[in-house]
Amino acid sequence: MCHYTHLTPFEREKILFFLAEGKSITEIAHLLKRSKSTISRELRRNAAPACQPMSYTAR
Repeated sequence: MCHYTHLTPFEREKILFFLAEGKSITEIAHLLKRSKSTISRELRRNAAPACQPMSYTAR
C-alpha cells in the first residue's frame, strides 16, 4: 500500500524559493525531505506559461 501526502502550500512556496536560488531538484527534494520524483512531478504539473519569467508557479 502506497502512502502519499500532497505538498503543502508552504512546501510549494519553498520550491519556488529554492528554484530562484538555483538549487537542483535533488537538493530541493533533500531539503524538503521528499522524493525527487515528487518535486519533478510538481514542477512539471505546475509549469507557468512560457511568457512568464519564472518557469514554476506555486499556486
